[in-house]
This record gives sequence, C-alpha cells and structure tokens, in this order.
Amino acid sequence: MQFIGVSKVTFLAWASLLCLMPVSNQAKGGFPAPLKLCKVEDETCFVAQAQAFLRAFKLGIPELQVASLEPLDLGTVRVESGGHSESVQFKLVMAQAKLHNLADTGVVKSLKGFVKDPSFSKPLKLVMVIDVPELELRSKYDVNGKLLILPIVSKGDVSIKMKEVQIKSRITAMPVKRNDGHTYLSITDYKVLTKIKGGHFNMSNLFDDNVELRESTLKVLNQEWNTLAIDVQPRINEASATAFKSMLQHLWNTIPYDSFFENQ
Repeated sequence: MQFIGVSKVTFLAWASLLCLMPVSNQAKGGFPAPLKLCKVEDETCFVAQAQAFLRAFKLGIPELQVASLEPLDLGTVRVESGGHSESVQFKLVMAQAKLHNLADTGVVKSLKGFVKDPSFSKPLKLVMVIDVPELELRSKYDVNGKLLILPIVSKGDVSIKMKEVQIKSRITAMPVKRNDGHTYLSITDYKVLTKIKGGHFNMSNLFDDNVELRESTLKVLNQEWNTLAIDVQPRINEASATAFKSMLQHLWNTIPYDSFFENQ
C-alpha cells in the first residue's frame, strides 16, 4: 500500500521526540526521569528514550501544557469524499475525536536526523517511524451523503479501527537564538506519512438504528475501505499533526538544543 501524506503543520507522531524535553522531577541533564541523554550518533539510544517517553508520559505533562497521548485529542476532523467512488459520496464531520492506542501499543522503530552543532545554518530535519498494531478513532459524527442509491443523513457515534499502522513523521525545525544565549528549536513544518493494512467503520444510529439496513450499509462501507481511506486517512493525519506539533513545540520551548545530548 502506498504512503498517504499530509503536507500541513501532521500523525502521528512525533510524540517520541518529546522524550528529549525537561519536566518536573528532572533526571540527569534536565530531562524527565526515567529518560537519559544520548550521544548524537546513537540512534539506538534515541529510539529507546522515545519508546520510554510514550509509556511514561502518555497522560501528558499538564504543567507544561503538554496534552495527553492516550488518548490523543484530535478536535474536529472534517472529511469530504473526492469522487473516487460513484457508489460512496459523503461529507463527514467527526467532533470530539480521540485517537487511542498510540502510546500504549506503539513501537518506535527509528529516529534520525539530530546534529550536534546548535548553530546549524540549515533546517534540522528529523524522521521517525512508529509501528502500531491497531489505532482506533472514536468521535461523534454527522454525515450527509449517499451509498449506492440510498441517502445517508445521520448523527451518532463512530469508531474507526485501523490495523497494522506504520507512521512516518518528518519534522522540520529552525534554530532560534534567545536572549539567554542559548539556541532553541522552532518547528516550521510537520508532515506525516502512514501505511494502513486495513480498517473498519462502526457507526451508531444509521437509519435510526434500523438493524438490517444499518448492518448492510456498514458492510458496504467496510468493503470500500481502501476507497474511503483516500479521503479519511489524510484528514486523521492532519489532525494528529496539529496536536503533536503543539505538544512538541511546548516542550522544545523549555530546553536549549545545545543541552539535548550527552557530553562527548
């Protein structure tokens, strides 16, 4: 399956990069316990610390305005079908959307791109890959569209389960020198590419919960997953990116880049 990308400020995550930031109960080097500093060339160490962050700080860091990772609040996600299928056309609004299972089950596979020099003249470009067995989005929904010849106008609860998800995050940041003499990072771009092996929709209150019509409709929707994903997947990525960019920037605002690494 091809990567589906988002070129705005986006999915997931990413969150494991947050492990390089300070919080209360600081460990050696000002980083949050139980994390430790890494040598700039030690990717294995970065991956281990990123993994530790996902688990240790999944409920966020309220004193630094870092939101929860489990679940991740995506706000409102708006999707409009792009005409990829004549049988399924819709406008879908998912409100109070939450993304579950990233922090609990995500496995960080790689994290690359750090450089030692805090005065680098070119943008810092970081790439991280996380594998997740299953992500689930839960939200309130409002849909207006059609399936085959049937109009669908409904509101209720929706769950979207995405199987075997691979998330590749590309983060671009520039150094900013502050009055304290230190260099900090400012995120200028956040992109996410995702691979999803398969997905499944479940929606309450379709056709006023007429069981037979609801189940047959969901069956067709799930058979059309690959077509629906063309429209739905990038919007989830985009919403995730907005959340992760905010989290990461709040943390990067608190620690100089020249304090990221173990002394060599």
